[in-house]
Amino acid sequence: MNLLYNIFLYSLWFLSTYYVVVLVLIMLVGRKNLYENRKFDFKKEPRVSVIIPAYNEQGKIKFTIKSLRKVNYKNIEFIIVNDGSKDKTSKEVKENIKGDPRFLFIDRKENRGKAASLNEGIARASGEFVATMDADSVIEPGIFYKTVPYFSDEKIAAVTVSVLVKDPKSFIHKIFEMEYIIGLSLYLKVFSFFNGIFVTPGPFSIYRKSIIQNIGGFDEKNITEDMEIAYRIQKNHYKIVNCLEAKAYTILPPTFRKITVQRRRWYSGALHTLSKHRNVLANKKYGAFGFVAFLNYLLIFLGLLLFLSTIYLFGSNLLKDLLHLQYSNLDLWLRLKSMEFDILTMSRAAVLGFVSISFTVFGLIVGLIMTRTDVRNKKLGILGYPFLFFLYQYFWLVSIINVIGGKGIKWR
Repeated sequence: MNLLYNIFLYSLWFLSTYYVVVLVLIMLVGRKNLYENRKFDFKKEPRVSVIIPAYNEQGKIKFTIKSLRKVNYKNIEFIIVNDGSKDKTSKEVKENIKGDPRFLFIDRKENRGKAASLNEGIARASGEFVATMDADSVIEPGIFYKTVPYFSDEKIAAVTVSVLVKDPKSFIHKIFEMEYIIGLSLYLKVFSFFNGIFVTPGPFSIYRKSIIQNIGGFDEKNITEDMEIAYRIQKNHYKIVNCLEAKAYTILPPTFRKITVQRRRWYSGALHTLSKHRNVLANKKYGAFGFVAFLNYLLIFLGLLLFLSTIYLFGSNLLKDLLHLQYSNLDLWLRLKSMEFDILTMSRAAVLGFVSISFTVFGLIVGLIMTRTDVRNKKLGILGYPFLFFLYQYFWLVSIINVIGGKGIKWR
């Protein structure tokens, strides 16, 4: 058992390290293109429609509207779709859009889901490009002058941006802030270098409307429509790129329980999307995207298997030790107090774990520097970042159990 475990451990460590090193090397080689600052060379500002679906967003959507009112792009409209909210979202929207002719409010009483609300907004949109935005997110005023220029390439179907955490205060929020800076910002830029982006994040993404309509709009049966639409864009051989210099900020759920609910929806939806589009995995027909998707999920499932195997072995060995101790007069507390740390007595697995954590933290710091983040103000997040590995295992385990059990999940 231990031999098989060690083979598995070293193989996974090699595979994951190889993957991360390749991404870091691509990032370093392309570092001059991380921030492109493309010129706005359209003769006339193309029309942009921003669609904001909302369900029970009382107390948050007013901040979203406030950021929209500051947008300096002129040829624009904002379409807010109230998806049958049970709270005072409708009243809050009406109060905050008053007097601004750029806003259109669709106040639907029936709850049909986020994807249906997006499709309804697209059907009403007059813009050549449509941006989708969560009702608990805010954007910077000049975001469209940064993102729209990318559409000068007719093959580009969508542009993603840097998605960051708004006002992280708690320790858990500061940890997840690191994930957003690296995973939903920097790595999406790196993936865009070889057309490997597999999600157009809900807090803000902008699309070419004609392409979205041609591929059938958002999937109304999928709870992670921002990931599913990315798969279909890639399968139809269009491009998704990232504009790292453009920023959107999202509000994280206030408690760990609510974060778990959010992640369960994300990861359960990811599994449904994977099942629907499993033919892309390692399929050379879809270029690098197919291999990126395959490797990502391979590492996720193998990482979860390693985590569960480690817990099992640790638990079984601990039980054996306790059973042996009950036949001796050894004082367990005294033994624990007398234990000393000696690096020479560490197992190879422990050394490997220490090296992996050190490499993870080093990679995080390099990523923060690449994204022009003030590392000095992110000490708590950096310290807690390695714990994300354990949180991921929990979230994925809960999600897999949820999918196997056939439990339905709504978008809110």
